Amino acid sequence: MLTLSQYGVTLKRVTEHDIEEIRYWRNQPFIRNTMQFRKHITKKMQQEWFQSINNKYNYYFIIQYKDKNIGIINVRDVNLKEMYGEGGIFIWDKSYWDTFVPSFATFILLDFIFNILNISTKSFIRILKTNKKAIAYNQTIGYVEVPYQENKQHRVYVLTREDYNRKTKKLKRAAQLLSKDFEPMRISGEVSPINIQEINNLLTEQQSKLNVKNSSPNSN
Repeated sequence: MLTLSQYGVTLKRVTEHDIEEIRYWRNQPFIRNTMQFRKHITKKMQQEWFQSINNKYNYYFIIQYKDKNIGIINVRDVNLKEMYGEGGIFIWDKSYWDTFVPSFATFILLDFIFNILNISTKSFIRILKTNKKAIAYNQTIGYVEVPYQENKQHRVYVLTREDYNRKTKKLKRAAQLLSKDFEPMRISGEVSPINIQEINNLLTEQQSKLNVKNSSPNSN
C-alpha cells in the first residue's frame, strides 16, 4: 500500500477495504451536492468504481489525521506522455473544513506528483461554480480558471508546476511551523503492478538504501 506522510497528515492509498466508508460519505447530501454525479451510489456501483480506478493511472488516497479518516484526495487519469492529471478532494469530517489540514494533504500530493516523481507539469480540477470557498482555496495555491466556461456548472481550473511552487513556497514553510514537522515527505509501500514505474523505482531505491543501512556495522 502506497503511503505518503508529512505535516502530521498521512495519505493512504485506497484499498477495497475502504470503499464502503467512502461510499457512505460520498452519498451524504453535503458532499453529493457539490459533485457532478449526484445520484445515490449503490454497493455495486462503488465496487465497479473501485475496479475502474485501482490501476497505475489513478491514485486515490484516504486522508488521515490524528489516526482518523477525514476525507479523500486524488489524482486521476494520469497522462505520462502529456504530463498532467486531474485532481480532487473532499473532506467529510466537517470539523476540519476550516483548518489547515486539507491544505497539508494537497501539498503532500502535489509535491509528490510535481516535485518528487516529476511526472506532471499541470494539474486540472473541476469545481462547482457556486462553491466559492473551494474556488478561493484553490486560487490561493495557483489554480486559474480555464476560459470560455460561462455556461458550465462545474468549471475546470488548471495549475502549472511553476505556479504551484511559486505560490506555495511560503505556505509550505508555514505548514512546517504549524505542524512542527520539518522532515521531508515519508514515502512507503511495496512495488506493485498498480503503480507507475516511477513509483516502483522510488520504492525500490528506498528499500535498497534501507537494506544498506541495516547491514552497516554501525547500524546497531
